[in-house]
Amino acid sequence: MTITGNTRVYAHIGHPMGHVRTPTLYNRLLAERGLDVVVMPLHIRPEDLATAPPLFRSWANLAGVGVTIPHKETMTRLVDELTPMAARCGATNVIRRDPDGRLVGGQFDGLGMTDSLVAAGHSIAGREVLLVGAGGTARAVAFALADAGVAVLRISNRTAEKASELAAAVLRAYPQCRTDRYTGGGRFDVVINTTSLGMRAGDPVPVDLDLLTAGTVVADAVMSPPTTPLLAAAAERGCAIHPGKEMLAAQFDRTIAFLRLTEVRETGAHGVHS
Repeated sequence: MTITGNTRVYAHIGHPMGHVRTPTLYNRLLAERGLDVVVMPLHIRPEDLATAPPLFRSWANLAGVGVTIPHKETMTRLVDELTPMAARCGATNVIRRDPDGRLVGGQFDGLGMTDSLVAAGHSIAGREVLLVGAGGTARAVAFALADAGVAVLRISNRTAEKASELAAAVLRAYPQCRTDRYTGGGRFDVVINTTSLGMRAGDPVPVDLDLLTAGTVVADAVMSPPTTPLLAAAAERGCAIHPGKEMLAAQFDRTIAFLRLTEVRETGAHGVHS
């Protein structure tokens, strides 16, 4: 794509940024759609995060901001408005900058996971699911799973209190979904890792491998490496594996609609021919 003075920017923030795959994938998809928007990574340390929103509000050609680890929860307190899903999850992964500079936080991690699982042919309605993690991504995935009709949702986290709190929040919103903190044992139709374990060499596998049996669907939210140690171990056990890039790709259409980027192409604005 050709970057001009009319090109809009979608900033992608996190710490660290070496593992992030969104710029590569989204820049390709944006170019394929003929949208005059470029994704650029911004490495912002947690201690500097509060300085970013004033810049975003004044950045006139900023279309929005993608948010990754560890900023998804903190950014909910730094934007001007949250969508209902972002408010419910307590985390935002996409922020729209409106023409007046107002920042609106949305949440598509969970829908990206459920959309991509269904698109890959994996039924989740009525299933028993183990969710590993209780952070920003986990919260989004948990609510999306309950909304998609899973029957049982067990939540595992190294801090038991966080797992219990998330389970209680999901149960309040979706009482038909049996949700609680995972305490060990059992068999699951779907296992989903939302922690960062697997991103770095030497990370422990975040799931007891004895839980993985042939036919279990094992999904990982980690984008890099594409095949995490968890996914490799699951494949050896005959499980169906679902890499993180599928979740990211499934978010794309929802993201560009939320950011109103389709208006760029359809109106021929910002140097793009309609």
